[in-house]
Amino acid sequence: MFRLAALLALSAAPASAQTKPTDEAFRFFAEEGRASTPLKRVAPTQGSPVPVDVVTAEEIAASGAVNLWDLLRFRVGLDVVEGRSSAGSNRTVVSVRGIPRDGIHELLVLLDGRSVYDPLGGTILWERIPVQIQDIERIEIARGPNAALYGSNAGLGVINIITRVPAAPAAGQATVKGGTQRLGELSAAGEAAGERGGLRLSATSRDQGGAPTAADPVVEGHDFLQKHTGNVRGWTPVAGGRLELLAGMSQLRHGKTITNHPQQQDLSHFQTLSLNAPTGDDSSVELRVSRNESLAREFAARTGLDTSTRFWQYDTEGFHTVAWGGGRLHTTYGAGWRYAASRSSYLYGATPMQANRTVRGFLHQSIQVLPTVSVMGGMNHETATAGGYHKDFQGAVLWGPVEEHSFRAAYARANTKPQILHRYADFFANSGAVHIAGNRNLTPSPLTNYELGWRGLLLERALTLELTGFYTEIRDHINLDAANGPGFFRNYTYDNTNTVILRGLEAAVRWRVGPGRSLYSNYTQETVADQDAHDVYVKTTPRHKVNLGFDWALPLNLRASMNAGWKDAYLADSTSGPAQNHVHAFWRVDARLGWSPSSWLELFMAGQNLERPYRREYVDGLLVPRRIQGGATVRF
Repeated sequence: MFRLAALLALSAAPASAQTKPTDEAFRFFAEEGRASTPLKRVAPTQGSPVPVDVVTAEEIAASGAVNLWDLLRFRVGLDVVEGRSSAGSNRTVVSVRGIPRDGIHELLVLLDGRSVYDPLGGTILWERIPVQIQDIERIEIARGPNAALYGSNAGLGVINIITRVPAAPAAGQATVKGGTQRLGELSAAGEAAGERGGLRLSATSRDQGGAPTAADPVVEGHDFLQKHTGNVRGWTPVAGGRLELLAGMSQLRHGKTITNHPQQQDLSHFQTLSLNAPTGDDSSVELRVSRNESLAREFAARTGLDTSTRFWQYDTEGFHTVAWGGGRLHTTYGAGWRYAASRSSYLYGATPMQANRTVRGFLHQSIQVLPTVSVMGGMNHETATAGGYHKDFQGAVLWGPVEEHSFRAAYARANTKPQILHRYADFFANSGAVHIAGNRNLTPSPLTNYELGWRGLLLERALTLELTGFYTEIRDHINLDAANGPGFFRNYTYDNTNTVILRGLEAAVRWRVGPGRSLYSNYTQETVADQDAHDVYVKTTPRHKVNLGFDWALPLNLRASMNAGWKDAYLADSTSGPAQNHVHAFWRVDARLGWSPSSWLELFMAGQNLERPYRREYVDGLLVPRRIQGGATVRF
């Protein structure tokens, strides 16, 4: 693997010495060089108050990703763990800057600006997100607190999944793939657009078998998955702006790895209506109204207990962005309202219906005080039924003494608020031996962050270098701790007793050698400490992570890509059960080879976990197997 990467780098050196980056290389940089997530407006990432990583359309097309989280696995500052909680409803854990656990309360995930954070239990259920890889245009990863613009639970980062806007007069594609683990998938998409508007429709159907078990790798675990997803995106011009409709649904049927092998069905769907309209030179208004709903229902002849849970949420947000003072000042201000409700006789006992209302207002200001110095600051005021009132702050100073180089010093205070389950839980688990109780006295957990960063562009912007160091303290962290109980019962309740400290260093380099040729490498070092010495915080974060890879256009219309990641040893622990598992340091290697004999056809083969037949990553009794897949994409 190392020899292959070195040979590619050496073979590229003479070519880069003789030629300059082409227009296509600059197009690649343009995809990475601008983002909308850090400031709620499209702006250069070079001037962002937080470090930003962009997964571009080119990288998505060249990846061998099967799942959404496969696109995030090898990014700087991120950790992806394949595994199921004791309930078996979440198939992965994705964390930014440490503490990868079942419920990531401090990470906010957006789909075209709409939050998909689950206010029921305070986590991201990645498998339920109703989006397809074929529809994703780019993914923007903002590492570090951005609560001043996005509100609570954006303390460690914001991941914004941005889907394709229909723009082609008439276009479509279909992909069929199959592989090991009984994988079979069929997806199709079509779009049409003109002066009066555009429409894109897409659908995906996937069936895959369960992973092997740690007890016997020949035996298949009961974590099979059947998934059907559909999306629609349309737009029409209105008042000089654009009115958009986005909608999607995801239907899952999957096995659960707990006693007696029950099965679960999940149905999720959303609808969003947004208006983006200019209100003058360098001024625009964006309004968004959305609704989403999910229903999870377990069925098994084991208890006769109805464990179904229904959740629904309404969101509205509006904000105004304006540049003034000759373009030296940018102001963004707005407000949002959310109503989230959940119904479950299993989770909430005698009061099956619970709700949470949130209202917030925010302001962000950017000032170019000197040609080489900019100052940014923002605040968010928020109040909610669960968690009460809190304030979030953000400040940053950016200095660009030399063209294409910028230094950043930032301070932020963000809050993680308790969710519906933390406040109102009243249920029994593990055949009635464990009781989980909510706590209505929970308060928001304040997070304070300090960081320094540098970003530089070299070789006519073909080479990008980035370095970030951070120190984060989370006080009054929300935990599930043991409480006194009668007899053999074990009682657990949520509390605000812990303080968690995160320290880290992030370094990344990417070289756009030429059209269709790029190399990258990144390194993440993280250290976690907490006052209560909870293993689920301190030991679950790998201290060191290294990723490297390439995307390379070859003769005969071939294209090869490889991603390799090394992760230090860690403790697999779960907030939803007592099991633990020590995981040794390991490499993971993913690769893909595609061949396009014509403009309308691509044949491909891809592999994941190529370095070994299987590996254990979590405490669920399952192994992550080597996966091989192949297929074809037809464009028309």
